[in-house]
Amino acid sequence: MRKKFTRKLLYLLGLLLATLLAGTLGYTLIEGWSVLDSLFMTVITLSTIGYGEVHPLDTGGRIFTILLIVLGTGVVGYGISSLTLMLFQGDLPLYLKRKKMEKVIARFSGHVILCGLSRTGLYTLEEIERSGHQVVVIERNDAIANQLEARGVPYIVGDATQDANLLAAGIDQAQAIITCLTSDAENAFVIVTAKSLNPAITTISKAENESTRKKLTAVGADKVVVPSMLGGMSMANSVLRPETQRFFETLHNRYPDTFKAEIITTEEQWDGQPLQDYQAAQGGRLLIVALEHPGEEVQFGPGPDTLLKTGTAIMIIRNR
Repeated sequence: MRKKFTRKLLYLLGLLLATLLAGTLGYTLIEGWSVLDSLFMTVITLSTIGYGEVHPLDTGGRIFTILLIVLGTGVVGYGISSLTLMLFQGDLPLYLKRKKMEKVIARFSGHVILCGLSRTGLYTLEEIERSGHQVVVIERNDAIANQLEARGVPYIVGDATQDANLLAAGIDQAQAIITCLTSDAENAFVIVTAKSLNPAITTISKAENESTRKKLTAVGADKVVVPSMLGGMSMANSVLRPETQRFFETLHNRYPDTFKAEIITTEEQWDGQPLQDYQAAQGGRLLIVALEHPGEEVQFGPGPDTLLKTGTAIMIIRNR
């Protein structure tokens, strides 16, 4: 954006300067006037002010003046109108908006980058906004991306597979990147590019089917979600396990900012310690749903005397 704006500005200014230079040089060579007189005559001719001739013109000078009016006035008119449009209605406002957005993004750290505002991407954005987590969106469609301005969401208009756009979104400081593009091939490309720019970043991708999910995992995606599969499971659970489904939907919809589920991995200091001691150390304000020792099966509803190991994964529900 910056290079495009600069190139266009330099082009228009160069066009106006070349016209003035051509007129000044023409009068100097044809009429033998001084540079100042030639420049003055060029300016009043192109601006159509009508002050009259600086000095009497001979035939060659008159023919040159006619050409300067016919050709030069059109060039100057185009240059000035284009500059006015660019500075007040077009490129300059967009450039300033982009610069302001870059300053906002530059202050982010540990944020989420969301690529693509497909239907899945829009739902993802709503959840991230609801949580209050910082997010930057990359969307190639101008009309869709510009809608984010009213919501106060920083965005980059461009292709998420391009390094420059990922860097502009602050990928080096980001915690995770979620790609919801409509093409699985593009999602895979985003994952590979993101990992090359920030190997520590968590990468999450949408996939259309199970076959693609495996391929995205193979290229480095940490988590791959198949929306159609999740939708099918949710509908089936609404019939087969309606109470469970209703319980989690109630937690999510009625208390979105009250509870959160997460998985905690124990450190070495808790090796051999009972689960109740760990729970007490957390203030007791958490519900332990299950745990999984490294290399073992998941234990649901573990007892308070269950001994922990280094790296035990504990699934909990706690207040935010």
